[in-house]
Amino acid sequence: MKRERKLMILSGVLVVCVAGAVVVSRIDFEEKMTGTETTIVDVDSADITYLAWNYEDDQMAFTREDGEWIYETDAKMSVDQELLDEIAENLSDITSDKMVEEVQSLSVYGLSDPAYNITIKTADDTWEIAVGDETFSDGEVYISNGDDYVYLTDSGLIDDISYSLLDCVQKEEIPEMESISRIEIENENTLDMVYKENAGYCYSDAYTYYLKDGDTYRNLDNKETEDIFTTLSDFSWEECVDFYADDSELESYGLKDPDAVVTVTYQPAAEEEESDDADASTEKTDDESTEENLKFEYQVGTEDDKYYAKLTDSDIVYTISEVVYNAAVNASYDNLKPDEVILLDWDTVNSIEIELDGNVYTVDVEKDGDDAYQCTLNDVEIEFGGVLDQIPDITIAEESDDEDSVPEEEPSLSNNKSELKLTFHRNTDEYKKVELEFYQYDGSYCISVLNGEEMNYTDRSSVVDLKEEINSVILDSDSGT
Repeated sequence: MKRERKLMILSGVLVVCVAGAVVVSRIDFEEKMTGTETTIVDVDSADITYLAWNYEDDQMAFTREDGEWIYETDAKMSVDQELLDEIAENLSDITSDKMVEEVQSLSVYGLSDPAYNITIKTADDTWEIAVGDETFSDGEVYISNGDDYVYLTDSGLIDDISYSLLDCVQKEEIPEMESISRIEIENENTLDMVYKENAGYCYSDAYTYYLKDGDTYRNLDNKETEDIFTTLSDFSWEECVDFYADDSELESYGLKDPDAVVTVTYQPAAEEEESDDADASTEKTDDESTEENLKFEYQVGTEDDKYYAKLTDSDIVYTISEVVYNAAVNASYDNLKPDEVILLDWDTVNSIEIELDGNVYTVDVEKDGDDAYQCTLNDVEIEFGGVLDQIPDITIAEESDDEDSVPEEEPSLSNNKSELKLTFHRNTDEYKKVELEFYQYDGSYCISVLNGEEMNYTDRSSVVDLKEEINSVILDSDSGT
């Protein structure tokens, strides 16, 4: 035990001695530094024709021809010209405020195996700069240029080259859009959605988003569809992951057979002007509007829990957020159709014909103030406001974890019995009559039918509540059948 303890003590002393020797050695080297001001690189950045450096796992080199930067290894890469100009500007002026004249070992400064190597060329000169360790004093780093001296310069030099190859790719622009008139999505469901105010495509102008199916239009939920429009048009590429993806590479991003293709028809923001070299993904298109529209089309895919996208006519691949991916892939009429069974502006309704339990009642509706309506039955005023409030609150049944889940089969009528029918007579030029009828299905659900076409499952409880409210009003009115 004593022998082991002695060995441990001796080992500790040895470590301390070695550390002390290193410190003394370093101090000795730094004592031989002079405060000489030295110009390492001083050139007009416009004269730089070649830049090369390494960062992370990338070794890259760019040449400048006729003012344009080109990736030396693969000219197909679209280079971020502004970024390369900025790097050239930063590297055009490198100075040192201290130098080591008697260099005994480059390893002391991290220069025997430098972390970074930079090459700068003009038509007449070449600079090879190795970048080593940072100094004990903050904010400086050791460099050498092959003249047997070691220099100290601002460590910001490392920041100037902290760009990987994919950082240098010119990302394609997602255009600024003033307004969007249409989004087409090719996924398992394939949707063609349009935005138009006062379109006359359905019974209510309260709807502004529609699903186009040939010559017919189905109204969509305003908020849900607006969110989809915003998500699929107002987003950003996250990272560039491939500047020229071939078919095999596209497969690794889930883009050889993309999960969805999105086409946005839009009018550009006022500050965005068209030019001959505009992004290839935007093109003029004919539209119902007399104003000129552009198209922006891209594809999305996924692989290994990452989400990717590319412009349809491009080979550059980017990562995108899961939110954008899900919006494109999961868009469907079932997800976007309105929650409410019917949506009416009561200002457009003159009367409501009610068929209930074999009886027919006609309630006249007249506007009375800003948000009030005077309703009469057989010329007798009735308290019908509760009914008007309940009608738009009846919603399409949604999936839940309850035992009585929404039926999987599409709603259809065979021998189902009608429980309640409401016919709205209106003062509009179109859709002067709108019919809403509820049919029995089972103890939990009814089937709502709007204008004899649109059918949905609705919670039976809400239909029963509406019937009870109507019955209560009729009984209180002292009106017979």
